[in-house]
Amino acid sequence: MLSIEDEAILTEFEKDEQEHPSWRKIVDKNYVRYASRKLSLPRNDLWGQPVLCDLGEARIGNSHKGNIRPDIYNAPELLFDMPWRSSADIWNVGVMIWDI
Repeated sequence: MLSIEDEAILTEFEKDEQEHPSWRKIVDKNYVRYASRKLSLPRNDLWGQPVLCDLGEARIGNSHKGNIRPDIYNAPELLFDMPWRSSADIWNVGVMIWDI
């Protein structure tokens, strides 16, 4: 993840979301899944600095169960609702690198 130096990217993102809201699926009363929306690329070489972010799903311990990230990046064990370990994070890194 990079910080955003070009504020126009966020303005455009907000306008797009207001005019054409992202698809979403209400799974249950406590969980809603939203489709991703891509940000546009910065203009004039205004790339931001790398940022370590979104540690809201960080877990301590060996084995876990349940959702930890957007479905598009989930490891196979999460898709099949199986217990997962830190190897799911390696899968996530690989998929994100492919996406970048």
